[in-house]
Amino acid sequence: MIIMDYLWETFKITFYLFLVIGFILAIYYVVKNKFNLTNSRKMEVIDTMRLANGETIYLIKVFDEIVMLGGSKEELNYLKSWPLAEINLEAEKSKKSSAKKNTFKDKFKNILAKNNNSNSSDQDE
Repeated sequence: MIIMDYLWETFKITFYLFLVIGFILAIYYVVKNKFNLTNSRKMEVIDTMRLANGETIYLIKVFDEIVMLGGSKEELNYLKSWPLAEINLEAEKSKKSSAKKNTFKDKFKNILAKNNNSNSSDQDE
């Protein structure tokens, strides 16, 4: 009789353990699918470039703006931003599909060249 009580108690503990684990997994699944931040339509990582010492530069499209961020393992810093109207990403995408793949270096040079052209025209006035 005592052995039956131990078996019954062990069965109940095991059942409740599986029930709690199942509940936790169900909550994880719902939260993961409901709050999925990687598939945002308002924010898109255009390109990244790794630098020395684990540092990285990111070009990110956020709403109607291109933002350049510099990041390391410890922090992420805002570097510069440009209005989306100044940069024609659709032309670059069509070039990329028809020609060789554009690198971060090429995109970065194009953005800086456009920025320098706009600054030099501002200084001429």
